[in-house]
Amino acid sequence: MRALLLIAALLVSASPARADDHPTLASDGVFVGVRLEPGAALSLGYDLDIYLTGDRVLSVGPAATFAFLGEDGSDVGQRQDWLLAIDFLRVKVALNDGHGAARPYIFLGGGMYYASLPEQRSEPREVFLVPDGTPATAELRFAADERFGALLSSGLGLDVYFADGFGVAAVLASHVRLSDDGRVPDFWAELSVGLRFGL
Repeated sequence: MRALLLIAALLVSASPARADDHPTLASDGVFVGVRLEPGAALSLGYDLDIYLTGDRVLSVGPAATFAFLGEDGSDVGQRQDWLLAIDFLRVKVALNDGHGAARPYIFLGGGMYYASLPEQRSEPREVFLVPDGTPATAELRFAADERFGALLSSGLGLDVYFADGFGVAAVLASHVRLSDDGRVPDFWAELSVGLRFGL
């Protein structure tokens, strides 16, 4: 009998949160994931939700992602040692009434990027013939540099709470470069999963 009671208690504790168990003031999210483009890279992220209404339909807060250990899959000149993307303000709108354990949402944010770029060069290629008919080759070279500029972020996500103030989360985020900077891609995206802790 005691064993049955223990199993029942464990099942109850593992069940999704009730409507009144989710945070109503604020929550923090920590994430790990992968940058999908340009070139796969490991991504770490953080965001803060400050709920403007108790039902969590609308929230605001900052967010940041840090991508590193990337593949050299992007165009020459745009390969990165690391890339930091920060939304100074990210607005989230829930796609449901916000009262349940699950909170699907869409978001829009704005901020800046800061990228560290290693020295790079293209493969040599024939570009013209000198007067005596000898082929000449050339290569593009890019010095190591650090670049920063403005960006716009958007995406969608899902938070699911399993206990009071604790849950799991997933987010698909895309970023668009607003600054005129040819060494940073026009667009990149990240897919991440993580944990949320709230009040």
